[in-house]
Amino acid sequence: MDSSPRFLLALAVCAALVGCSPTVPPNTDPIRLIDQLSSAVIEGSPAQSEDVPEGATWTFESDSEGWSVALGIEGFRVEDGALAGSTAMPTPPIGPAPAITVPLPELPVDEVWAVEVRARVSAGANLAVRFGRGADLVLPAVFGNPMGIFQTPLQAGPEMRDYVIRPSNPLTVGEGPGHLVLSPSDAVGADFAIERVRLVLRKEHLHSVPSGASWQGLGEIYHETIVSRSPEKLSFDVELPEDPFLELRVGSIEAGPTTFRVEVTAEGESPLTWEQSITEPDQWTAGKLDLGELGGQPVRVSLQLDGAEPGSLGFWGAAAVRSGMTATADATPDQPQGVILILTDTLRRDQLELYGYGRETAPTINRLATEGVRFADAISQATWTKVSVPAIQTGLYPTTHTVANLPDRLPASATTMAEVFREAGYATLALTSIPFVGRMTNLHQGYESMHEPGSLGDVGDDLERGATSKSSLQLVPRLLDWLDERDGSKFFALLHVADAHSPFRPAPEHELLFAAEGEMDRLDEMTEQVRPLIKHPLMKQFGMPRREELDQAGLDPDEFVGIEVNGLDGSIKGMDDQFAALMQRLDELGLRDKVLIALVADHGTELLEHGDHFHGHTLYGELNRVPMLLWGPSYVPSGVDVAATVQTIDLMPTMLDLAGLPTPEPVQGRSLTVLFDGSGNEQWRRPAITEAPVNFRGLAKWSLISEGWKLIRKGALDGEPGYELYNHTEDPINLNDLAEQEPETVERLARLMENWRAEATNARLDDAVANATLDAAELERLRSLGYVQ
Repeated sequence: MDSSPRFLLALAVCAALVGCSPTVPPNTDPIRLIDQLSSAVIEGSPAQSEDVPEGATWTFESDSEGWSVALGIEGFRVEDGALAGSTAMPTPPIGPAPAITVPLPELPVDEVWAVEVRARVSAGANLAVRFGRGADLVLPAVFGNPMGIFQTPLQAGPEMRDYVIRPSNPLTVGEGPGHLVLSPSDAVGADFAIERVRLVLRKEHLHSVPSGASWQGLGEIYHETIVSRSPEKLSFDVELPEDPFLELRVGSIEAGPTTFRVEVTAEGESPLTWEQSITEPDQWTAGKLDLGELGGQPVRVSLQLDGAEPGSLGFWGAAAVRSGMTATADATPDQPQGVILILTDTLRRDQLELYGYGRETAPTINRLATEGVRFADAISQATWTKVSVPAIQTGLYPTTHTVANLPDRLPASATTMAEVFREAGYATLALTSIPFVGRMTNLHQGYESMHEPGSLGDVGDDLERGATSKSSLQLVPRLLDWLDERDGSKFFALLHVADAHSPFRPAPEHELLFAAEGEMDRLDEMTEQVRPLIKHPLMKQFGMPRREELDQAGLDPDEFVGIEVNGLDGSIKGMDDQFAALMQRLDELGLRDKVLIALVADHGTELLEHGDHFHGHTLYGELNRVPMLLWGPSYVPSGVDVAATVQTIDLMPTMLDLAGLPTPEPVQGRSLTVLFDGSGNEQWRRPAITEAPVNFRGLAKWSLISEGWKLIRKGALDGEPGYELYNHTEDPINLNDLAEQEPETVERLARLMENWRAEATNARLDDAVANATLDAAELERLRSLGYVQ
């Protein structure tokens, strides 16, 4: 119920002046059972099972237990019951690192839950582990997999310390031979001593801890999960909202039949029940129970698990009681019933007709912009997904949110957009296409449910080769199904699609929209012809050549890019067709006037404008100028074109503003609603920042756009910088460097950049400081959900 001062004042005025009996709004707040666990009654807990397969443990009282040097370690030995040595090479952002390794013993097939290490390390910032597959350790494959490094911060010093490293991507062992690769430090000349290494499997961990909250996935679909053991019964005493229904997902990792039973009982009423038996592990089954006849009453909700054996595990995913009275049919709510953030990975703005493109690649996107607000000059805060998406979802600059490199994770002290909507009673769902947007980066914060890219089958498999397929074809239908289940309840969904990402061959039904017959086969042939000449290992893997490499292969760069563009345009049109299906479903559900939609790209992609391919390596205009728009007939004006230069970190506070929700205090973006009437464009003077502090191809870089200029700073912060200067309006792709002709402009903008950097650095998130303010129960809850390691 609204308890704002404005609402309470209205009640008082109504009662005093009119003598009325004001109508109290119905209770529509959701009840998430995972949030009620601390007060739940748990009965029938079994004794811990003694027959659970374990992982592996290595101790070093007398010998190395099979461990050996993989790379870059000097003085490797067993000394005083520990593996000892020194790191002898630096650790690059991507590539080989000093490491030791051991062949994995025979293990049961299971996911790795954690690697525990007890060690003393004299210097360095991070301790990392990797895994290699196969009987032979192939170091280029191990170190060349950008998704395969997992790390935790080091506490360098003379004491032995215990570290726990949780894989941020699913990692299965036991399917064949393999190796564990451990990098004790990322510093050169660091001395280390390791007393113990332990590999913990998921089932082993879950059987060893009490029933409770967790973040669990089956088939790479994850939910906030209550984990219980047969024959436990968990009971929750709650007061139901009006027009209630219970929704949940159930599943198990155990073989054998498992029965899940829900019972909801009000005093003097017959219980309402739902029951589901499952026989197949590793998949979720959806359930729903209508509780309408018990609306507004105190009830007991019980979750009963019966498995094949005492102690069998069961997962209760995203179990929540929601209200169907969020929105009524005869009135438009002041707060949107639904909010959808569409994040289009790698989509260039200059391949959309709403930014002047000559082909009709995205008529649906164009219509949304025409009926809503188009931002003519939106700038992304990074040019690769790992760094850009946390900025969009937190409203923080990368320097402040601290995600800069592949293994980095968003600090739990960050507040994501999803967390704000969850707190406001919205059901929250994320559908993702690339691991960077999920738990690998700790971006599951605030989502009750998340579909990771591994749930897309061939898409997940292709990710290791850089391909993302055309994910909208699978993800939009999933979103439509989820929308069908909302039944009037509030919802927030992230739809992250990667159709514009390489490889550029469209789905078969869209291949010939812009490409000639056989052109995409020709592109594949040219890619294989040039691949052996591509020097950068990651770009070789992705099939992304530089111009000189195409020349060296005897291929025409213009022909190569021309076919890429034809395929890319077809892929964009296929994605846009899925957006059309989404809009149609919103109309069918009567949600057109009850939703707010935002669309933004995390970055663009280079197509040889500066002699290269891909993204993340520069800050030029083809990478950091992105499409961005807002649509919602009840919340956003129609036909507005915002000319001011804005940033993607501004999207979060703008969406929260339009949804009537508060913006968290640390957010550095600003609401753009002040620009909707056109009066604020001239007064909007904020510089727009893009960062590439860790760059897999060249020097670190920062850019600043202000006063119609764009300054790019190159080089490490502790070194002598180099600058480039471009006319942002007349040279949006940044081809004509004017730094030598405009030294005073360079100097002025460089000072502005340094001032910004100092402010962003001072605001950097620090989980260690934030965690010190939490009580033990809250800290354990964050750990159980994977927010804190």
